[in-house]
Amino acid sequence: MTHAPAGTVTPAYCRTVVWRRRARDEAASTLAAIRASAAYTGVLGTSERLTIDRWEALSAGERKARTDAGIAAVRRLTDHRAWADRIRTLGRLRHEPAVPILVDLWTRCPVQPVEVAAAHALFEIGTPEARAALRAGIDDHEHLGRFMALKVAFTDEGDPWDRLGPLFGDERLASRSGRVVAGDALAFLSPSFWTRDGARWHVEALRNLLATDRRWLDLCVSLRHDDVLGTPAREALRAADPAVTGPALDAAAAAAAARPRPRPPAIAAGSLLTRYEQGDHQAVWREIQEVEALDDAWRAEAERVAEATMRRVLRGAERLVAALAAAGWPIEPRRALPGPPADVEERLRSLERLTGAPAPPALAAFWRIVGSLSLVPEGDAPLPAGVPDQLGLLDPIEVDDLSTTWFEVEEWQERAAGLHPELAGPIELPIAPDHLHKANISGGAPYAVWLPFAGADPIVREERHELPFTDYLRVAFERRGFVGLAGASEHAEAARWLAGIRVDLEPF
Repeated sequence: MTHAPAGTVTPAYCRTVVWRRRARDEAASTLAAIRASAAYTGVLGTSERLTIDRWEALSAGERKARTDAGIAAVRRLTDHRAWADRIRTLGRLRHEPAVPILVDLWTRCPVQPVEVAAAHALFEIGTPEARAALRAGIDDHEHLGRFMALKVAFTDEGDPWDRLGPLFGDERLASRSGRVVAGDALAFLSPSFWTRDGARWHVEALRNLLATDRRWLDLCVSLRHDDVLGTPAREALRAADPAVTGPALDAAAAAAAARPRPRPPAIAAGSLLTRYEQGDHQAVWREIQEVEALDDAWRAEAERVAEATMRRVLRGAERLVAALAAAGWPIEPRRALPGPPADVEERLRSLERLTGAPAPPALAAFWRIVGSLSLVPEGDAPLPAGVPDQLGLLDPIEVDDLSTTWFEVEEWQERAAGLHPELAGPIELPIAPDHLHKANISGGAPYAVWLPFAGADPIVREERHELPFTDYLRVAFERRGFVGLAGASEHAEAARWLAGIRVDLEPF
């Protein structure tokens, strides 16, 4: 190859110089425009970044005010997409003089598309100041803040465990906010998306982290059954090399099997049922719920109490459905309470074969005796005159029968095929849409129970109260079927309407 003599200016060099000069001029003019824009000057207001704990300390009204201010700011900045594109341009050009302004936009701009663009631009520019601003968002209540902080931490120089291992310390994991951040960190250890060419990670260097650093492998194995962190831990283990994860999982399963399980206290047959039928309903259920793993005697007694409970629930549901329908709530009693499907026993036997354990007595009794219950109106027609519109947003109770939710069991079987048994995870059985989907508004994850469950009364997950199933039913009945009814002033009209529903409900 012939090289140009020293001091010779080549055409390629000239093109590079011209491109750099144009890029610098473009970045400078873009930065000047952003500095003068409404997005930067504060005309649209400001929005302080909050941690998870500070956000959760806000009242519902304070949260709504912040959300409304953000929506108003986006509407006022009608060309926000164009401004976001300009900000991303600064990132692509790695224009370091823009960092102070981008940090300001990231930390206080109320226009969400501009805030997002500023975060990504800061990461692309990557100066110490830019990375420090993003790193400060590790406990942010917004997912993007935590995501960008973790992305910086995983791509900083040095050992990721030294920076991120403390996130999994006992003190941090004892708080809900700490567990949220830990879950976000674990999510980086599995693929973020897939293409025709295969899986892609947010940080490609993490693809083999479990194989190259035993500490991350041991962490994921130890968390594989955790209620909150188990899902991202199992995802990371599934994505790793089975030759690495298999022996570690085998050893962990053997150690768990050898560990002695606490034995429940002795119980006399019929003793709890007798107390329950004498009116000691809640105390009896508290005792049953305290038993983490039922032995034969406790299961038999829990089944007796559960059957007695669900017979009361059925009678109450029949009365409640009839009273609400008579008052104008748009439900048809036969659809609201259709009874158990014909295949309920077959489904329960199949579930036991798949999970290796009987269905929890509270759920099994509900499915056998009640079947299903739904106070959610069909369609999206307006509510009748005199019925408060707000009732539709107050989470009318719905509990699906096992046949309706069986699709999730089949999907779980497909997902679990070929996996190590320790990675199959629980069957997250949906029993109802969340309160927004019930109101024909796009919402979140459905309310669900996780199976297998060694106790009698599983938690209803993704529902705001996080109660055992029987207690969840109790709250629903106390509120005349509308679980979201609370003491807030905005529920006053609905509360008055429901107070007029005269129905005799047996305690259970």
